[in-house]
Amino acid sequence: MRRAAFVLASVLAAAVVAGAALFYGSDSPPVSTAPDALEAVQPQQMPSTATQPSGSESPLREEVPGQSQQPPSSNVNDEIRRRRMPEPDEATVRADMRKQATQDVQVSYSLLLEDLDVSPRQKEDLEALLIEMQVEGMWTSTRAFEIRGRDIPQQERYDRIAAVVGDQKLVEFIALEENLAAYGETQAIASLLRRRSAPLTQTQRDGVFEILVEVRERYPMTPSAELDPKSLEYIEDRIRQLDEFDRHVVELAPNVLSATQVGHLFEAYDYMSRERIADVATQKKWRLEHPGADVGWVTPARWNPR
Repeated sequence: MRRAAFVLASVLAAAVVAGAALFYGSDSPPVSTAPDALEAVQPQQMPSTATQPSGSESPLREEVPGQSQQPPSSNVNDEIRRRRMPEPDEATVRADMRKQATQDVQVSYSLLLEDLDVSPRQKEDLEALLIEMQVEGMWTSTRAFEIRGRDIPQQERYDRIAAVVGDQKLVEFIALEENLAAYGETQAIASLLRRRSAPLTQTQRDGVFEILVEVRERYPMTPSAELDPKSLEYIEDRIRQLDEFDRHVVELAPNVLSATQVGHLFEAYDYMSRERIADVATQKKWRLEHPGADVGWVTPARWNPR
């Protein structure tokens, strides 16, 4: 398939770098669900940063660096009702966390695993391992208990993956994972269009992936080091970059998609843009009412179902 050929070129180009990373390493692509921003902030990572269960194909809220807590609701009655609700026990919470991790990994890695040249059994075992490492990094708390995950060192992560697929395929996996955000977004777009009764063909799916890789290379979404992550200017810059990314994808989409499919894609990106803007406006209002609050910004995750 075209996507596989396209990815193979990336694998060959990145093999030397990936091999060096295997032995010397830096920080690994995050598998923890501690606040780190979704795909928008970490280009190689799609899974959500939340631990609560959600609907099908629904990464939850996107967290922006600098966040320490979500602004509480100003509706006292809602807070009272929330506190009166019985809390789930730890076993239920852990089961929900695993369910969320499974969903996140399947959304993010299913297409990548198709392109990884290993046996079906190895793919199953690797998916199970990725889910397990995701669970290990998750964290949540209730009034009764707290579950704290851990940051898995890069070398440990690589060693565990190599134990499943071998050292040579580990290098290939690392190179493919450089485009994890494109894989995840391709899957999300395919799911959207399938729900809109305008499913992608295999050729179209490969073309969408290539567009996403190209746009991210030409217009990388990187946070400004000059801006305070807790500042309004920072979140506005992040939103601007997201809007620019989406605009370039839609501009190239007619090369691959039908007019109907492009229309659905434009509507989805436009909806997400308006949702981000409205959510930040709400937080701006809350901050004015709570001066001096030491919190960062929270924006909705991309591809929430609607």
